[in-house]
Order: sequence, then C-alpha cells, then structure tokens
Amino acid sequence: QPLTMPVIDSITAFLETPEAKKGRRIAFHVIRAAKKFLYGSGRAAWIMGTTALLLVVPLVFEIDREQQMVEMEGMQPAGAIPPPGLQPSAGLVMPPTEVRR
Repeated sequence: QPLTMPVIDSITAFLETPEAKKGRRIAFHVIRAAKKFLYGSGRAAWIMGTTALLLVVPLVFEIDREQQMVEMEGMQPAGAIPPPGLQPSAGLVMPPTEVRR
C-alpha cells in the first residue's frame, strides 16, 4: 500500500530538523573522506605494484639464476666449463684488478 500523505509529511518534517541536517552533513563528510581514502590507497597500490614489477621481479629472477649456477657448479667436477646459459653475464662479473707496486 502506498505511503499516505501524513506519513510523508512527518518524514519530511523530521528531515528538516536541525539534528537530521547535522546527521546528513556528518554522513556527507564521512562518505567524502572514505572516497578520498580509497582513491589515494588505490594510487598507492598502483605505485607499489608497478615498482615491484620493475624492480623486485627481475631481482628474484637473477637470484634464482645465481642459485642454479651454484647448484650446477656443485654437481660438475672442478675445472669443467658451465653451459652457456648458466655463465654469468658480463655486467655482473668484476673485472680483474691490477696490483700496482
């Protein structure tokens, strides 16, 4: 059954009271702050995720590769040459240093 006019009038009258207006104003500010927080935390999550993809993931792959090299060296006899895929890349090997007297 539809709401009758006296019920609608009483709801309208209640919504115009100072207490109801104050409650609506507080609810508005709480919702606005929650939206800002969610937007800001979403941006932070995006930054952390892309940073992990660009910096951490390659580091994990390099650590795994190094571990494979250590395991292969342990299995091979001394003086054996590791397969080309497991040789350290030129950028990671320290060049020999000269000793000056």
